[in-house]
Amino acid sequence: MEFTELGDSAVPAGRLVFWTPTAPASAWADDPRAPALVHEHHVRTAAARGPGHMDPAWIGVSFGVGRAGRHRLGAALSAWLRGHEHLRSTLVPTPGRCVRRTLPASAVTLRQEDVGVFADGASVRRQIEAFFDRRATPLGWPQVVFATVEGTGGTTVFAGADHGVMDGYTLAMVPGQIRDALAGRAGDVPGPTFLDFGAEERNLVGRLPTGPEHTAPWRTMLGDARGGTPAFPLPLGASEAPDTQRSAYRWLLDAPAATRFAAASREGGGTTAAGLLACLALAAARVAGERHLSVVSLANARPDRWRTAPGWFVGLHPVRIPAAPGAAFADTVAHAAAELRRRGPGPGSSLPHLSRILRREIHPRFVVSYLDVRRVTGNPPLPEDMMLRSRIHSPAEVYVWLTRSDRGVHLSTRFPDTAVARANVGRFVRAAAHAATRAAEGRRAAEAVPTPA
Repeated sequence: MEFTELGDSAVPAGRLVFWTPTAPASAWADDPRAPALVHEHHVRTAAARGPGHMDPAWIGVSFGVGRAGRHRLGAALSAWLRGHEHLRSTLVPTPGRCVRRTLPASAVTLRQEDVGVFADGASVRRQIEAFFDRRATPLGWPQVVFATVEGTGGTTVFAGADHGVMDGYTLAMVPGQIRDALAGRAGDVPGPTFLDFGAEERNLVGRLPTGPEHTAPWRTMLGDARGGTPAFPLPLGASEAPDTQRSAYRWLLDAPAATRFAAASREGGGTTAAGLLACLALAAARVAGERHLSVVSLANARPDRWRTAPGWFVGLHPVRIPAAPGAAFADTVAHAAAELRRRGPGPGSSLPHLSRILRREIHPRFVVSYLDVRRVTGNPPLPEDMMLRSRIHSPAEVYVWLTRSDRGVHLSTRFPDTAVARANVGRFVRAAAHAATRAAEGRRAAEAVPTPA
């Protein structure tokens, strides 16, 4: 499973159908549950900008379901949607707070729109992207919409969701859940839901210490970056188009190499995630002469009770890993592993909570995310399933997504669309790939040495 911008993904030709959740206005009821901090922040920020200034902020997933008939597929999508109450709910921003309103499962239906038959996938892709841009937004409801393409090889499902209600871990669960619904196995997800999380989160963060010793890693990082968050270690150039970003993709390691890389990371005292961060640190040292990798890390921040719950459970963590040109991989992994072990509790790492305790807005610029889709709850995604994201506009952001699957380790990145950024991000990624390959090959060489008798 890879993470890609929809505009860069392969989309089949065929008959395109849009599916939009709908419900009667009379079915909505006030819901007293407090929203999760990050969701409330997301909605209030969008409301402050106004509907005319809203950039696309959705993520999505695409996956095949074979030759499923439209009626059967519609029933499966409806059953899946009804089983997740946070997708039947909305936040309405009002002065001073957000009011939650929620629908009963029985009130939700899907409206079909037969868009037509398209002979080329590029036209289908443009239609789907525009549909998601219009409908999968932070304000209003629904926050999740679907498109299906009935092609010669079967039906492909595209789901687009506002980022406020889903994270990458949730996306990785969606294909298996909808395939289960097609097989008649859909139902309410057991345990507490994302809507239950808001009050619990506020209770937890209210008890967390906020003294200088607990905020020191963030304050150190912000101080090193002169009050901001870390920037990409190489120049990005002046924007050639208004804040446009582009994406690039690369398989860092195939499946056998990823297995060897994981073993090499364990020998250094870390995990695959620590090993990959070490490779980024070695890349920063090699191409930019940096003595440290400084980056904001995104991580799954679900408390154990919400391990199976879809939603947006993402924590931010400051990461600072020492490295120098020519540093050993094993030594750098040990530093990266120590950084990951230092992470605080999940609910205390949300963006709005951090901004409050640090008394300044946090605007991440250089960000790394790692996700092992083999570890998601339920049926794992298939190799051909794809996680999708919308277009982004930013003059300074560089994001790196590292995804581990049965196929290996995939890297996706987005950065300002300038000639300088294209060259420098490319240099950085190639250096990281070189470090990862060397670690994996070093492990293979070690395995090939006979054990003394």
